[in-house]
Amino acid sequence: MAKWWEKEPVRFECQQGCFKCCMKPGVVYFDSDDVHRAADYVGLNPSEFRKKYRLRKFEGYWEMEVKEGEACTFLTMQGCSIHPAKPKQCSAYPFWKEHLDSKNYWTLVGGFCPGINEGPPVPAKEIKQYLRDFRL
Repeated sequence: MAKWWEKEPVRFECQQGCFKCCMKPGVVYFDSDDVHRAADYVGLNPSEFRKKYRLRKFEGYWEMEVKEGEACTFLTMQGCSIHPAKPKQCSAYPFWKEHLDSKNYWTLVGGFCPGINEGPPVPAKEIKQYLRDFRL
């Protein structure tokens, strides 16, 4: 059975100057590939990267905690300092499974994320790829 987002257009476009998703408390997940890409981007080996950014291993992923009242370690005044090498979780936002479970939840997330319902429609094929890339 097709999901609601496969039956109707879903629009999303990051809004200039908005970094709200980078300022929420929670966990940023890095798989092994994410760690290697980000480490290479900042000129560290993976072990040094994990140590410097205090990543801890949990159920096959490396986690970086973003505490209440803080922003992601990689957020600068210009945006994500590792944008070309950011984790799949960040690249997939807001196309996370829980956000797409229902149209009502997608609308609720839109109250936080100003890019939801903005910009051109995102093809269902692209959304499916985000869901495959980030499976937590």
